[in-house]
Amino acid sequence: MIGAYSLYQKELSEKVIDLRDRAGMTFKEIADKLILEGYRSPRGFDLGPESVFSIYKKRKIRDARMDGSMTVEILKIEVEYL
Repeated sequence: MIGAYSLYQKELSEKVIDLRDRAGMTFKEIADKLILEGYRSPRGFDLGPESVFSIYKKRKIRDARMDGSMTVEILKIEVEYL
């Protein structure tokens, strides 16, 4: 699947979602905790509150897109006899 998360991205985003939604931590607190645990951004940079927010926001958007049901609408049907 194109654009699928790597194992590291999935682990990191799940940790961010868990700390934000279940533990109620701020993005700054999450960034500090993840840095202490040795996490870095998927591209190897330090995590800051802005990057943690970005990870959180993008994962929420992705989950909503993946969980949403698709709607198919047939607009026009043509039948030809040969």
